Amino acid sequence: MKILLTGFAGNLGKAVAPHLIEQGHDLRVLLHGAVLDPKELSPNLEIIWGSLSHPDLFDQLVEDVDAVVHCAWDGRGANDGSMVRVNMEGSLGLLEAAERHGVKTFIYISSVATYGLNQSLWGKVLDEDQAFVSEADSLNAYPWAKVLIENELAKAKDNLRMNLAIVRPGLLFSAEKAPAKKLIKKGQKAYGMLVGSAKNHLPYIHVDDVAEMISMLLAAPPKYAVYNAVPTSYTPARDFLKRWGAQAGYRVKVIKMPKVVLRMMSWAVGRLKKAMGREGGGGVDYQIMTGVRDIRYSAQKAVKELGWQDRKTTAIAQYAGH
Repeated sequence: MKILLTGFAGNLGKAVAPHLIEQGHDLRVLLHGAVLDPKELSPNLEIIWGSLSHPDLFDQLVEDVDAVVHCAWDGRGANDGSMVRVNMEGSLGLLEAAERHGVKTFIYISSVATYGLNQSLWGKVLDEDQAFVSEADSLNAYPWAKVLIENELAKAKDNLRMNLAIVRPGLLFSAEKAPAKKLIKKGQKAYGMLVGSAKNHLPYIHVDDVAEMISMLLAAPPKYAVYNAVPTSYTPARDFLKRWGAQAGYRVKVIKMPKVVLRMMSWAVGRLKKAMGREGGGGVDYQIMTGVRDIRYSAQKAVKELGWQDRKTTAIAQYAGH
């Protein structure tokens, strides 16, 4: 199968690409020219240089392609509205081009952020039927843009010849990227920062588990379906981070970052960026709520319908060597 992968340089894209190549698929990737050194790229990739903001490339991207895995996200412009505009236009434009060229399957990577972080959800288990967050409660352009894109995809699905699947991952981590706000390594020790009490339950999911779900959807695509890609069981954030560290060979000391400290840090970064003529900080309430929430998300639909398991995430949650 020939597959277009967008967002190749991101945390998820870096996991999806080798996964698909190992399965024998031919891979075409959309890559921003400033992201990676071309010498570091696999010779097994067909590369088209550009981004979501280059709609003139969309027909070239999907020509002779069997499936699209759309992971790309432009995170700029949270304060001026361009994040919503660029990502909506790019995602929907790519969908339209894929339909024109007879692509068989389109997989869109969304997020559990579409459900929101309101405290009324804390302590609950959210499945794919949970209502989307409102714009007023979204706290940040990122979840609201994802909501708007998903709404447009849902409207388009009945008029598409191709299959359409939406995957909503939780918080992504990997062997290199810690399940923490920040990780500072010092020899065999590491200091992991979490916001708030660190006793809450966060939806950390290993990128390889999400890549496995994507592979399953490519192998047996539904006409239309939405799946949460989240852990099947939950461990307090501080314990999960320590177990990740132990498996990676680090003794992690958890540093609990008070919300007021994160606010001060965000303010300082915003001032610095403004002085440099760049987009200032913002969305600190979203950052805080993302870290302190205690919401569980259900993976049962993917487990039952796809036979999916979060093997790598579970292995860390159950790791006994810590």
